[in-house]
Amino acid sequence: MGLFNKKGECSICHSNIATKKLSDGEICKECISKCNLFIKPLSWKQVASQKVRDAISQQKINSELLKQFSSTKTFGTHLTIDETNHLWKLDHSNIIFRYNEIISYELLEDGETITKGGLGSAIVGGVLFGGAGAIVGGAVGKKRTKQEITEYKIKIVTKNAFYPNLYIDFLITGKIKSGSFSYKLYHNNAQSILSALSVMVNTVSEQNTDSISLADEILKYKQLLDNGIISEEDFENKKNQLLKM
Repeated sequence: MGLFNKKGECSICHSNIATKKLSDGEICKECISKCNLFIKPLSWKQVASQKVRDAISQQKINSELLKQFSSTKTFGTHLTIDETNHLWKLDHSNIIFRYNEIISYELLEDGETITKGGLGSAIVGGVLFGGAGAIVGGAVGKKRTKQEITEYKIKIVTKNAFYPNLYIDFLITGKIKSGSFSYKLYHNNAQSILSALSVMVNTVSEQNTDSISLADEILKYKQLLDNGIISEEDFENKKNQLLKM
């Protein structure tokens, strides 16, 4: 609890009456509402004040991203993408993620990795055919032939501290046969989503490459300026031209 915090006062806003105890203070209903998209604890007593403040900041950012978000592509009831602003979200959720928050992704069947990919790596276990194509191919490692499947989902690992692991679960309950129509439908949906994730990751990689190339180009002209080959005016004009490209 803060040094000047009054008894019963919220440790976060320092103005409202607290209703729940934190691990190092107390929190009011209003502050709970400001962070409830990112913190949903079993017990608030296990949550530190700083984590609440971080979640409130994250929720403010999310509100701004939600205003920007405009769907350009959907994948059933699973994934929605804003290709213009490089944003995405899982359906039935108001949590918005940026393309550059994706670290890796993999398709899991009964706990076994079938296909995976991510930053700095090619897709393993399949081949991507074009930006809107599908990933097809064998499993990563040896794949056992199974008659019944009880788990079929995509795991997405992100840089988001509050949502580091996200899942798109195709098989919510029950079992399906590996050769059934339902299995083939889930498989095709999963491949489309994996293709989209690959495109998002590749977009970020291309942007990073472009940024490095731009910096190198500006540095090249800066060296020409330092060596007296071009004038200050020439350098500024060229730099402005490159930044506008």
